[in-house]
Amino acid sequence: MGTKKNEQKKASKPQKSRAVDNTRGSNLWSFNHFRTSILTGLLNDIIDLENQGLEEDHCNIIRKSLEYFVNAATNVPEGGLFSGKALYLNIEYFLNTYKSWNDIEGNKPENLIKRRKIVSKLRERRQDITNKSRRLQYELENNLDQKLLSDSYTAIGEIIKLVPNIFKNLSTSYSDYLKRGGKGA
Repeated sequence: MGTKKNEQKKASKPQKSRAVDNTRGSNLWSFNHFRTSILTGLLNDIIDLENQGLEEDHCNIIRKSLEYFVNAATNVPEGGLFSGKALYLNIEYFLNTYKSWNDIEGNKPENLIKRRKIVSKLRERRQDITNKSRRLQYELENNLDQKLLSDSYTAIGEIIKLVPNIFKNLSTSYSDYLKRGGKGA
């Protein structure tokens, strides 16, 4: 009998809302824009750059931005028993895959083939981030380190100012972010 009363109490307890604010300019919107538009712009640019790769100082700025993005997500909880590894690990995997893409030097045909294979892996890693993020919108909104996310955008702004003609797609994604309510560098 006591079990039924406990079950009734649990059932009548109001659930905390898991509604999120993904309106333009919100923290969650900034994260979602980074994972959908900024990462996709970067992927498009590295496809354009597959013949030569990137100069080391340009690559370092991209790495810095991605590392800030990893760090921004480190406080985001996993989201439940069956959600798999933490989101920041998915982002870190993308970062490490990006590093392997840029570590291939030269424009020999075999190096171009290696870069193309890694671009496929980058697409998979970006999709992993997206799939995980879709399930963790509430956790992202309530635990995301906004300062580090802002630093990610600042680093993107730096690379665009440094070499605007190299990162055309990334530049478009960043400009769109600023036009739609993002906070600039």
